[in-house]
Amino acid sequence: MIRKIKSSLNIKAFLLVFTALTLCSMSIYCIVLAVLPKQYQFMSDRRLEDNAETFADELKYMEYEEGLKAIYEFCIRNNSAAVLINDEETLGFGEIRSEEFTSGTSSIGIKVSFSDNKKEYMLVIASSMQTAGGISNLMVGLLPAVFLIVVLLSVVSAVVCSKIIVAPVEKISRISKRMASLDMTWRCDVKSKDEIGVLASNLNTMADSLQNAMEQRRNFFAAVSHELKTPLTILKGQIENMILGYGDYQNYDKYLPEALNEAENIEHLVKEIIDISKMESMDLGNTLQKVSLSELVTDVIEKVLPLARDKNMEIHQNIETDIIISVNKTLWEKALSNIIGNAVRHSPSGECVFISLRASKDGYALEVENTGVSIPEEDMEHMFTPFYRTDKSRNRSTGGSGLGLYIVKTVLELHHMGYGIKNTQNGVMFFINIIASVYR
Repeated sequence: MIRKIKSSLNIKAFLLVFTALTLCSMSIYCIVLAVLPKQYQFMSDRRLEDNAETFADELKYMEYEEGLKAIYEFCIRNNSAAVLINDEETLGFGEIRSEEFTSGTSSIGIKVSFSDNKKEYMLVIASSMQTAGGISNLMVGLLPAVFLIVVLLSVVSAVVCSKIIVAPVEKISRISKRMASLDMTWRCDVKSKDEIGVLASNLNTMADSLQNAMEQRRNFFAAVSHELKTPLTILKGQIENMILGYGDYQNYDKYLPEALNEAENIEHLVKEIIDISKMESMDLGNTLQKVSLSELVTDVIEKVLPLARDKNMEIHQNIETDIIISVNKTLWEKALSNIIGNAVRHSPSGECVFISLRASKDGYALEVENTGVSIPEEDMEHMFTPFYRTDKSRNRSTGGSGLGLYIVKTVLELHHMGYGIKNTQNGVMFFINIIASVYR
């Protein structure tokens, strides 16, 4: 039983709410039981005292017989007893017994006189505790019934609270177990706007993200297997034919370099896949450095410059205001190399590449534009998809490995920077939004 209670949030919530409500309700009732009679008696005494003083002033204008009758009526109205005393007589008013008279919570002694004689009297008035005691006895008598009502109300309240609070949590818990087993087909339908609703919304968002990530990962590995299959098939065929000595394959000097080239292509592709895998699981926290954007761009241009010269192309750098960015230098240099290298490789000979930095609403925008080329609109949304090439022949000599922009996407998302690619009037532009939090 104890184990079941510990493992059930519903039972724990029910017991907690039931216990809290029962204890609080009975505590309040006991406090009222202790305080109310005394408070009632105190207020009665205060009222009696005030009334007695006023009554004493009124007696001065009454005759003796009339005054005695007024004293009797006063005792009835105020639930009290009185004794009128002088040197000659003692008169009692009210049916209170002597022992009750002496045990009154308070007694008031007031000097009084009457209009038809000159004698002075002492009027002693005492309030009775019978009413206060009756209240106490009544409340004590009602205690079992009150306890039963409190228990029933606590049970109902605990059930309602556990359903309202715990039921959504249990639903989220069941769904989280499905998520743990990588079942992302569920959605949490909790619609409240409180913390539980926020948690449900976050879980839905997480499920969408994980489902998209898993889909992208499946597509990525499917594309990887496809990309590796072709060069491996070519390499295997060349080696087998050379071993068997079929036809022209006996010419090892011709086919061994081709086989080596395919092996190098495979090696390059595997390295890029490993790099992507490392980047996707990387924590940039301790790898960030403060670097000059202008110097970083200049270093990348120097590496790409030989390719540009071979194509008779010019690279124009226009970064008038240098900024310091906090980035992983190695990854950012790789991303810039892919961006600027693509701009050179995919432009016709004799064209230009323009690299500029301009101020934007949220910081700065680094723009790389290459002229003389455009991207078909139907290909634009797929530009960051792994192994996607606008060249439908999928020729590596013109299209590369197909991972360049995917690597750029991964690097920039790790740095929480926006990016995009678009056609311009003169060519194609790649832009990076460098937010204010990463420069100084």
